[in-house]
Amino acid sequence: MREPIVTPDDEAAETPPAAKTSSASAVAVPLLALGLLGVAVWLGSMPPPQPEPPARPGAVEPAVQPTVDPLPSWRAGETKRAILEFVEAVGTTGGPLFVPEEERIAVFDHDGTLACEEPNINALFLIERVRRLVEQQPDLASEEPFATLLTGDLEFARRLGRRLLTELAAAASEGRPVDDLEDDVRAFLATARHPIYDTPLRDVAFQPMQELLALLRRQGFTIWLCSGSSVHFLRPVATEWYGIDPSRVIGSRLRMTLQEEESGTDTAAGSELVVLPELEQFNDGPEKPVSIAARIGRRPIFAAGNVGGGDLEMLRWSQQGERPSFQLLVLHDDADREFASDAEADAVIALAERSGWHVASMAADWERVFARQLGKLASDPSSEPDGETPAAASADQAADEAADAVLQEDDPEEDAAAVTGPPAAAAPPESRPDS
Repeated sequence: MREPIVTPDDEAAETPPAAKTSSASAVAVPLLALGLLGVAVWLGSMPPPQPEPPARPGAVEPAVQPTVDPLPSWRAGETKRAILEFVEAVGTTGGPLFVPEEERIAVFDHDGTLACEEPNINALFLIERVRRLVEQQPDLASEEPFATLLTGDLEFARRLGRRLLTELAAAASEGRPVDDLEDDVRAFLATARHPIYDTPLRDVAFQPMQELLALLRRQGFTIWLCSGSSVHFLRPVATEWYGIDPSRVIGSRLRMTLQEEESGTDTAAGSELVVLPELEQFNDGPEKPVSIAARIGRRPIFAAGNVGGGDLEMLRWSQQGERPSFQLLVLHDDADREFASDAEADAVIALAERSGWHVASMAADWERVFARQLGKLASDPSSEPDGETPAAASADQAADEAADAVLQEDDPEEDAAAVTGPPAAAAPPESRPDS
């Protein structure tokens, strides 16, 4: 009888389940053991954990670093909070108040807003220019207002007013090349001292406003100066004190002309802009919005001035745009650290409240006014002296009469003629100071 032929398929079919499980286990167990062995080897190759070093006696646990305050010279309060919230809101992409960076324009007045204006530093430079002019034309020394300005009478200069002072600056700079005039300003800023604080002039820039400028720059704002002072005086100040490019300075403009030297050929031997004894534009009050629109071409969303200056029109105009905006007025109400000289402050503060503007009180909102503490001289010319001598009283009376003679003119053109005096000869070229 023949044996049946058994095929591999038949063997698989006849293999009991237990036999299959035994075969799989025989393969899996060695693999599992091999895997465990590999893990053990890997773990054995790792360095053992190092114990924490014992704390040194008296050691202090490091504290979490607090957020840096971008306005450390500003006291906590409504004004500081409003500034920080506005700057963050307009710079938050996708936020409801977001403003594109190219439209983040900030415009600042200068005198009394960024720096102390008691006395006006442009007036200090004017007195220096008058002294130079009188050196060239000695006859002016006996004529007003030059005679009183030569005494350094700052109160007389203040009473003349900003417009007449600017017109005097034009008269005192007639024929001066513009580049040389701005070099004169740089030389003056490098050596002149403040007559009340007896310190370099740049020391009277307000530290809280310096911090505000820095904050706005970090948030993508383009910063402009817009002041009633001469643009030729402001450009060096803007660059050296605040890091603002001279192309972003708007100020009162003196009339200029192009002066060319003939070379005897078809080309000029040289040409330069020189100052004429005329005021082209007095950049104050309602003229500020006009100048801003002409120079910038955008309405600023941040505008800052001071309670006693001609800045209300600039702030009001900046508020009328479609974008969110911020208006700030500096209030001079700290007679100890600076001055309290805003005679009409109450009316302006009431206007600011009605308009939704913000007022920065020096006394309440500023932790410090200047970068370092400054003390006033005992002979503070801004204060009324006690026990005034008859000679001093006579000099003051003469100054008042001279100022009244200038200010009582009805015709603005006659005002200009009264203060400019005789035609001034062109100042001789001077060597430029090293800068």
